[in-house]
Amino acid sequence: MKTHRHLWQRVVSPENLMAAAADAMRGKRGRGSAARFFSRWETEVWRLHEELVCGEYRPGAYTYFKIHEPKERMVAAAPFRDRVVHHALVRVLQPIFEPRFIEDSFACRPGKGTHAGMRRAAQFARRFPCALKCDIRRYFPSIDHDLLMAQIGRVVTDAAVLGLVGTILASHTDSKRRVYGETLFDGREVGCGLPIGNLTSQFFANIHLDAFDHFIKHELGVKGYVRYVDDFLIFGADRPTVRAWGESAREYLRGQHLEIHPDKYRLCHSAQGVDFCGFVVRSDGRIRIRRASVRRFEQKFRHRKWQWRRGECIAADVRATVQAWVGHAKHAQSWRLRREVLAA
Repeated sequence: MKTHRHLWQRVVSPENLMAAAADAMRGKRGRGSAARFFSRWETEVWRLHEELVCGEYRPGAYTYFKIHEPKERMVAAAPFRDRVVHHALVRVLQPIFEPRFIEDSFACRPGKGTHAGMRRAAQFARRFPCALKCDIRRYFPSIDHDLLMAQIGRVVTDAAVLGLVGTILASHTDSKRRVYGETLFDGREVGCGLPIGNLTSQFFANIHLDAFDHFIKHELGVKGYVRYVDDFLIFGADRPTVRAWGESAREYLRGQHLEIHPDKYRLCHSAQGVDFCGFVVRSDGRIRIRRASVRRFEQKFRHRKWQWRRGECIAADVRATVQAWVGHAKHAQSWRLRREVLAA
């Protein structure tokens, strides 16, 4: 396995930090800490460069808040200058790790995404009669820092880069203690967990499951496998084989201190429909939108119209909400559904 040693200067170079700042500022220049950073962004970038080079960089505290769609989750927002550092790191590391990832991993990768993942699942549903749907329980809070650092360290041997990775991981644990004590997440608190919301968290989450992906594809020999973050599908020719693969996957994940959610472990026939990435795909080629996704949009659409009637938003905001959902819904056979929902 090829390793990469001399990466630090690329990460902390002013050119990389400026490009990272531009990436991080995309769509956020008029808001909060991003606006303050942008008002003097060249000065701020040079300050970050000097702190990183001199070993004086220290991440700030996260701001934690809950979101409720598609499910309730705790999200961590890093200070904007730290997000610039996250982008700078990923800009250098992603091209190194990307070729190592399997093709059938679809989260947070260039040219991938939910719709591409759904289409791949639809291909497998047409090829294989049986499917196992799994969800890793509390994936981000459960990621073991030592295991993750070991996985990164097998590829990246630059001590300064690994030190920055460790600093980013530790910043989340420190913030959890300062803001919530030691009870924000259940289970192991020290040396465990990635904050939902960081670019680095999405990237590290893919690295952490990369060995698992290769285990499923190459050691077990599963041809029909697709993953999106912590959700994955295993397809096969018969239920006993797929069930055995699922048990092997469960055992492997236990060795990584991860657990398949017992209520989200479902073996089914592809003809019945397989739920993935917000869609349900079937062996006959039919694709429909998950009913829960439709209900969430209906609630959001009603709320937007209510805001518009009260003068709290403009018609363009309502149109943007509708256009975003219609663009998503068009990936399924949903013409009649779209007409019914939008007419309500």
